[in-house]
Amino acid sequence: MRFRKLTNRRAFLKLATIGAASAVLVACAPAAAPTPAPAKPTEAPKPAATTAPATAASPTAAAKPTEAPKPAAVATPTAAPAAAGKKVKISISHIGGGSLEASEKSDRMKQLRAAFPDVEIENRWFSYSAYVEKISLMTATGDLADLQFCNAFNDVPLMMENNLLTETGPILEKEGKNILAATPKEAWDSTNYDGKQYAVAHNTYDLNVWLTVYRKDWLDKLGMKVPETLDQMAEYWKAATFKDPDGDGKADTFGRCLAAAIRFDDDLFHAFDAAVGHHFNGFWRDRSGKLELDWVQPGMKEAWAWLRERWAEKVIDPDSITAQLTYRGQRWQSGMMGSSYSAWTSMDVDILEIRKTAPKAELIGGPALKGPNGHQGYTGEGFPWVYVTPKKNQNPEVAVRMVDWFFEPKNAARFVCDGEMGITLKPMTPQGWCAEYTPDERKAMGQEWNDKSQAAKDIVVYNGVWMPIAPNSLRPWLLNTMPADMKAYFEKVLKDRHSPPALQAYEYASKYMKLSAKKRPTKSEKQYWPGLQSRFAELMTQVVGGTVGVEQGWKEWLGFFEKNGGPTLTKEVNEAR
Repeated sequence: MRFRKLTNRRAFLKLATIGAASAVLVACAPAAAPTPAPAKPTEAPKPAATTAPATAASPTAAAKPTEAPKPAAVATPTAAPAAAGKKVKISISHIGGGSLEASEKSDRMKQLRAAFPDVEIENRWFSYSAYVEKISLMTATGDLADLQFCNAFNDVPLMMENNLLTETGPILEKEGKNILAATPKEAWDSTNYDGKQYAVAHNTYDLNVWLTVYRKDWLDKLGMKVPETLDQMAEYWKAATFKDPDGDGKADTFGRCLAAAIRFDDDLFHAFDAAVGHHFNGFWRDRSGKLELDWVQPGMKEAWAWLRERWAEKVIDPDSITAQLTYRGQRWQSGMMGSSYSAWTSMDVDILEIRKTAPKAELIGGPALKGPNGHQGYTGEGFPWVYVTPKKNQNPEVAVRMVDWFFEPKNAARFVCDGEMGITLKPMTPQGWCAEYTPDERKAMGQEWNDKSQAAKDIVVYNGVWMPIAPNSLRPWLLNTMPADMKAYFEKVLKDRHSPPALQAYEYASKYMKLSAKKRPTKSEKQYWPGLQSRFAELMTQVVGGTVGVEQGWKEWLGFFEKNGGPTLTKEVNEAR
């Protein structure tokens, strides 16, 4: 019975992206060839404090080293992980790098192998586009790596249901002191079951970074301003689709590219006082003193209807809700979209990619869109990504020790820069700290920077090895673990990292950011949540795509929620407040 639940959990991928997708695409052929809260009776949950630069520091001349930077000595574990002459084997399943070969070329993997010579590291790389299906299969079969990358909200409940995971609390106290020091305490809530901890580490990078980003050059050409309401957004999408904003004489642009099965794009949903939650994590709000899931609120139905109208107008990329997860980003960076629900932290990278085909392109962030009743917002993700270790791992202490190594300040100082050592990063400082090129320096380098970026492109995808520490980890919880001089240096790195348009977008992302009021898993979540996710995603995709009527789809969804654990989950979420 359990196995059936696990396989059903991802059934919507086949239904929404294969069966239902065919009907959707037949019905809507392609037109042509990726916070002020609403009225609330109690105070909304406040986001964890973040550190962001207020102004950009003056750029310095682009450095052009004459020789490749020499790697600093890596910190070697103080205790050997295996008996003399015998290697311990640790497998790592992750999505860093554009391929297994690229992952192995990354500085992170090279340094990890060098730091743990007595550990035989098995690199179980797989692509981000294959993540959803592969993690479901691995969970169903129990074939988890010794260090398994996954989503705390979506995947860990299934792993717990099948009794797959090792309790990590005592191991973290012994081997993960650096992990614990650099991770916000609230991050651990989602992997705390019955008072016990089951994660090796949570992401420490800031994911409360989302907002609506626009092609400013398109807005200027079309004589339009940054949209502030849903109606203005609808008009912009029409113009971006049908008025040839890129001037190439081809009908090859769209207002928006939605994410697979509409798993992002919460800027549109919050305007209706509802949100999907990234990757279908769900979004709970305090409504009249009771926490309720946004998925069953009237505003969600209104959002479905609004998106269905836009889909019928053919202003949304027709392949987007049935394509792979990476499709949206590819279409955005190729310069085909007028807007994107994106991270402000990626704007400077995105614009360099877009300018390869549109040299005069400009990006600008905007405020959260106001809906019919004035609601608006952006979703903050919190800390969803984790590493766990299965019970079958015979050396969990070694696995935790390996992740902890990344969090040691002298190692973090090598890995928190945005780029790849020896290619898109400057030579390290005399102290052994990484150094970045600023946006102005990258722009001044012109083709030289493009060549560097191309050379590192396959390697830098999610840093080569997706570990919980990443360039966007330069936030108080990590900075405060560093010695004073190191902390001051990386605070300046953070200030120099982003352009003025990106910093302006940061202000919008912070102002309108909302977090789900649900803090931790409930008793029966692992039993009911996967099935609710699957059905919700399937029906929303079908309604927006026009294969199921709004009233029919909404009625089916509410009935499913009522009969498949929805009331029980709601009761438990409120009891766990």
